[in-house]
Amino acid sequence: MKFFDRIVTLWRKYPRIADGLIILPLMGLMLLSSAGAMTSSTFPILVYGWPEWALYVVIGSILVLHMAPWIIRRTNPVLSAALVVVGSLIHLFLGPQLMPSMIMVVVTVQNLAHLAPRWASIAGFVTALVGAGLYAVEVTMLPHFFPSNAYQADEIIEPTGAFYAIPISIPVIALVVLFWAIGNIQRTRRVRMETLQTRTEQLRIEAQQERELAAADERNRIARELHDIVAHSLQVMISQADGGRYAAKADPDVAPRTLETISDTGRQALGQMRRLLGVLRDTDGADTTPQPGLGNIEELIATVRLSGLEVVFHQTGEPSRAIADGAELVLYRIIQEALTNVARHAGEQASATVTLHWRNTGVSVTIEDDGVGSTEDDNAGQGLVGMRERTALYDGTFSAGPKAGGGFRVHAHLPYENG
Repeated sequence: MKFFDRIVTLWRKYPRIADGLIILPLMGLMLLSSAGAMTSSTFPILVYGWPEWALYVVIGSILVLHMAPWIIRRTNPVLSAALVVVGSLIHLFLGPQLMPSMIMVVVTVQNLAHLAPRWASIAGFVTALVGAGLYAVEVTMLPHFFPSNAYQADEIIEPTGAFYAIPISIPVIALVVLFWAIGNIQRTRRVRMETLQTRTEQLRIEAQQERELAAADERNRIARELHDIVAHSLQVMISQADGGRYAAKADPDVAPRTLETISDTGRQALGQMRRLLGVLRDTDGADTTPQPGLGNIEELIATVRLSGLEVVFHQTGEPSRAIADGAELVLYRIIQEALTNVARHAGEQASATVTLHWRNTGVSVTIEDDGVGSTEDDNAGQGLVGMRERTALYDGTFSAGPKAGGGFRVHAHLPYENG
């Protein structure tokens, strides 16, 4: 099966070579046997008296013009058909009455209907019909003669009359119509296949684009997760290290507790990163500890307080419906990122307030600080931009900006899960 597939591939890849390998040997055989046409067929009276070699030239020219253009029939079907028309005109007025290469006329009609533009297909069909009528008229209305090397040498045959033109033209016209219909069927099938191939290629490109977009979204999600883990943990560790260095001068016993806090925070961050990277490597074998949610907010705030930042947490209202697990992670990360930004930008004496408020439409979280304030662009790389993107994933609203009296405010609202 692979051998035939390879043949088909080469046939389509090198059309001229493939068609040449078929038509050139046939044309050579016909040229070698062209002497048969000199003894078995009659010529029109227009070439009466021509030398024998001239008649051989006429026969050879007709054979070449009928058959050689088949080599370019797929790459240039219109030019191929034009050369066949020239050969047919020579045959009509100067050639013998019957030649085996005449079959190339109807085959060319089929090829035009299959591969050429529509106008060329119609023009070839009409030309072939006219040629069929002219051939019938030429055979029945024009005197013919046998060549000098025929059995009935130089005998002139009188025309049979126009009455016989119709029975002669009907079979020829029927062949033209049949081959033109076959070509149109092939054209319909080819157009359908090309449409399917184009659609398949379009679907492949769209699938590739979707994979690239999905990969980009996944990279952004991973970047946000890593940023939340690393930025928060490092901020706590840095604050503990700075505070511990100064406190150890007055109370040496503070140093071990500070180092223990730094160590615990580092281990937690390392564990979260390992779980995240483990999921990326092998989903089945990774440690898929549940992602933090609203139940972990107080633990998060306790960790932030270890850095020296004073944080007050308020929760009001009661949930009337459930929110998605992913929405809980979004709220957790927003609080984590906002408190990290407070510790980083608000100043040493700043404090923060976290308010979680359950409403009839969903849940909202507000993080405010009384520090020196910040701008929304301070952490636009992965911070506030990441919060806004996370909120948008669950059709929520997000706002962030400096407060009028100083400090910074972050607010997000997520609706309840549908259903």
